[in-house]
Amino acid sequence: MLDDSAISIATHYWTNHLGCAAGELFSEPLRIITHGPDLADYHGVFALFREGAAIVSLPPQHADALRPLLAGLAKDCSPDALATALQSAAAVVVGPAYIGYATKVALPEHPVRALNPEDIPALHEFQQKCNPTEWEHGGSGTENSCSGVFVDGKLVAVAGYEIWGGKIAHVLIITHPDHRGNGFARSAVAHLAARAIDAGLLPQYRTLESNRASIRIAETLGFHPYARSLAVRLSTNV
Repeated sequence: MLDDSAISIATHYWTNHLGCAAGELFSEPLRIITHGPDLADYHGVFALFREGAAIVSLPPQHADALRPLLAGLAKDCSPDALATALQSAAAVVVGPAYIGYATKVALPEHPVRALNPEDIPALHEFQQKCNPTEWEHGGSGTENSCSGVFVDGKLVAVAGYEIWGGKIAHVLIITHPDHRGNGFARSAVAHLAARAIDAGLLPQYRTLESNRASIRIAETLGFHPYARSLAVRLSTNV
């Protein structure tokens, strides 16, 4: 399970990201707020769920119209229940997603190393082999800290991280489509997460709960669940 320090770092980050008051995050079964600065441009609803508590952030300009849709969730708000309640206003539902953190991780099973500027050609070649949408969500450039697995001189998996809130290393991972199912992604994440911990950061692993293979990577490496998230992009007529 997560230690108090990791929980404190994660809670501090999400409190600031949502723009809620200290102690407001996960304070009741359903807490409804309006978007803070970080979510000001998001035309949608964002929610976090942890240990029976939920916090739901609404666009302020649509809060009055959306609140009645949530009236039946006051005592039991789950991701599925929230998605159903917002169905009439939703364009796209993203989630539920797993959010986990690790303070120590398992060792890589395959040779892996940090990427450097000399690896840019290999990284560009690797990117060309990946689905553009998958790259958008999981790809990394050498401007971020990256760890890569090579097979026969070719890059087959890359993990990178973005620093969130000065304390969290948000992990990104992508594997060459011809080399999946071999544990290369796990090794890349293991190496990268260890580097993040050595740098004084808390590695964060976030993936859709429907992606069971990705969840297994997190679990076997030593990530522990902190919360679940749900994002509901609103239709244009809301």
